[in-house]
Order: sequence, then C-alpha cells, then structure tokens
Amino acid sequence: MALLDDNCDMEEKDSQVSGNNYPNQQANIKTSLEIINQEETALSHPQITICKRLPWLLGNILLYITAASTISPFQNVIAHIPILAIIMPIISNTSGNVAIQAVSVTLRGLGTGEVTPLDTLKVLRKEVLAALATSITVGITLGLLSLIWSSSSEHWIFLIATFVMIMNVFIAVILGTLLPMNLKQINLDPALISGPFLTTILDAISFFTFLSMIAIAQSFPTNLFSG
Repeated sequence: MALLDDNCDMEEKDSQVSGNNYPNQQANIKTSLEIINQEETALSHPQITICKRLPWLLGNILLYITAASTISPFQNVIAHIPILAIIMPIISNTSGNVAIQAVSVTLRGLGTGEVTPLDTLKVLRKEVLAALATSITVGITLGLLSLIWSSSSEHWIFLIATFVMIMNVFIAVILGTLLPMNLKQINLDPALISGPFLTTILDAISFFTFLSMIAIAQSFPTNLFSG
C-alpha cells in the first residue's frame, strides 16, 4: 500500500513538473516564431540573420546544382571547341550583373516608396527600353571577342554568342524587375531571395541555350560556316 502511495506521489510530481514546463515550451515556440517572422535589418541579431539567409542559401546550392547539370550533356561539345569555356562565363557574369542592377534599382524604389508593385509595368517598360541599347552593345562586344579568340573554322560561334548574350540581357532585366515586385507583393523579403535565385536561373538558361545552339550548329555541314 505504501509502495502504491509512493508511485502516486511520483506521478503527481511528474505531472506538476510537466505542467510547469508547458509555459516554458510555449514561450520557446513563440520566441522561435518571432525570430522567423521578424524582418532582418542592418543591426539585427545574428540569429535572425542566420534564420533569414541560411534556408535561401541552401536552396540556392540545390538550384545551382541544377544549373550546372545543364552542362553535363554537352561535355563533348566543350571538349571539341575549348573557346566555349571562355565565352560561357562571360555570358553568365554579364547577364547576372545586369539582373543585379535591375534588382537593386527596383529594391531601392520599393524601399524609398518611389514605386510599389502596382508600378511594375512602368518599371518594366523603362528597363526593357534601356536593355535595347545595353544588350546590343554587350552582345556585339562578345561577338567581336569571339571572332578574335576563335580559329577561322570556328568564326560562326560569334553569331550564337551575340544572340545568346542579347537574349539573356533581356531576360535578366525582365526577371530582375518582376521577381522583387512579386516577392514584395506576397510579403517575402526580395533582398534575400532575388539575387541568388535570379543569377542561378540565368546561368541555367544561358548555359543550356548557348550549348544547345552550338551542338545544333555543329551538326550542319562544315562548309556551311567556313564558306
């Protein structure tokens, strides 16, 4: 009987301890949710910065693996025309810089209140008009460099390099405007997501398009390009 009473006392104490810990557990959960939902600022606690940035950085690694995998089917193409290994990073970096410029201007406008998501079409129109000049300029520049770097039998590459550069710059300014605007509209922080996500998407598009067109052109008769 005494043993039964002791067991009952122990169960009652355990129940009291669990009951006392419940408010602490609730407080911890609430604190964690507050950290996740809190917007990061320049002077935020490091824990907030980690919680806000790390998930997107890990997600970006997975995205970049996907982008890099677009190169795998074209290893023989790159081995046959080594100059492609020089041209590809130029296309990738240039379109990435254009995208970051568009994102930065859009974010500054959103931050200062100059524009809102309702002004998306106005901002997009301005970026597209500006891209007409920038895309043609950087496209022709890369085309001329391709002519200089390539052998006489590979001069045709400049046509594809020029086209892909122009195309990617247009895609960069369009996504660089639309992405932060749409993220702002659904209450996600565009400053954390836009840059890494955008550059990875552009890499995948540029690598796949450029190498696909090179592979298709290689299947044509050699004298079609060499004259």
